[in-house]
Amino acid sequence: MTTEITEIIKGFKQFSENPYSDTINFLREYIEVEPSGEAFFELGKALFFNEEYDESIEWLQKSDDFRSDAYLGLNSYRKKDYESAICHFERFSKENENETVLSYLMISYEKIGKWNEAVRTGERLLEMNPDNRSVKVRLADCHFKVKEYQKSLDYIDELKEQQKFPNYLYEIKDKELKYKRGMALFNLKRYDETIEELKGIKSIEAYRLISKAYEKIGKPSRAIRYLWRIYERDPDIEILFEISEISCNNGFHQYSAHVLERILNMDPNNEKALEMMVKNYFELQKFELAINYCEELLEINRDSFTAYFYLSEIYPFFGDVEKTLECIEKGLAINPKSADLWINKAWAYCNIDFESFRKAYETALRLEPNNIENYIKLIDVCGWDNDRKNAQKYYERLLFYNPTFALSFDEIYDDE
Repeated sequence: MTTEITEIIKGFKQFSENPYSDTINFLREYIEVEPSGEAFFELGKALFFNEEYDESIEWLQKSDDFRSDAYLGLNSYRKKDYESAICHFERFSKENENETVLSYLMISYEKIGKWNEAVRTGERLLEMNPDNRSVKVRLADCHFKVKEYQKSLDYIDELKEQQKFPNYLYEIKDKELKYKRGMALFNLKRYDETIEELKGIKSIEAYRLISKAYEKIGKPSRAIRYLWRIYERDPDIEILFEISEISCNNGFHQYSAHVLERILNMDPNNEKALEMMVKNYFELQKFELAINYCEELLEINRDSFTAYFYLSEIYPFFGDVEKTLECIEKGLAINPKSADLWINKAWAYCNIDFESFRKAYETALRLEPNNIENYIKLIDVCGWDNDRKNAQKYYERLLFYNPTFALSFDEIYDDE
């Protein structure tokens, strides 16, 4: 393009109310008279800045100027066609390692979840500018995505160190950085440090991570305390379920039931809450209450496997074999592959029909062939009936599925 034309375009940029439109109109007329690769490039570039992306791409593709790839990449990026953007940015970067283009290349990789490629591009950017904070932030996130938590933590610590100095262009909020550090520490299983890092952050996300960390180090009461803080800000029923589950899993069954009552007051037919109620009262051996909640479950859902399973566990305490077997058969009609229910069936028959006991137990073993505990129990029961032959058969099957099992047959089998 002649010096005269270049100066005209500069004049448009300086004095026109809409310099890009004026430049575009001028270049269209110019190309009709004297088409050239450089004119195509300038027109494509002007169209890009005027946000006319499709036409910009058409003209840039006609240009042989290597810089066209940078703008073709930017057009594709604006159109959210990140795969095409990456192709053009990579092609441009082979000719010229431009920091802006590489930044867009890294972000494009992030947009489509190619975290390793984003990391490699970020490292190229840091070679050009070692103090680029925005790149370090993105690298911390990318390493986290590929579960390289220590590398993520290293970048976060670099950012924290830079944060001490006031003259950086890109400042990151201290709370945001602390939360990122807390997440990295949590995934590195450094739970005490996670808690210490996040204690000063009063956000739902921080409270949730602190709660999980306390649960990991065996302090369920503190985990529950932070879940209540979340619930105060966001009274979501799922938070109550989390509190109830942690309580139940750690033996606080009465407290778990108390929380579930709040849920049932809001939603009396909540099946999940009723199921958990049954479990809590079963563990507390408050069998009448557990039966009541099983009956409520069955009123809502006649095919509630949970109700039939727990009833099959409860009725033996009352010596009611008939009701036990009735609930077992109804449960197996719903889920015939429940090994636990087949074992309940076996024990229901234990004192009245040993052959039925053995067959039910064998069905459970077929469903869970690696369950060592079940083999040991069945071998032990065979000893009660002086059935050494079947006991030996079960022991050989146990070794087949668990070849590293250490105890000998005689250490298990007891016929006395």
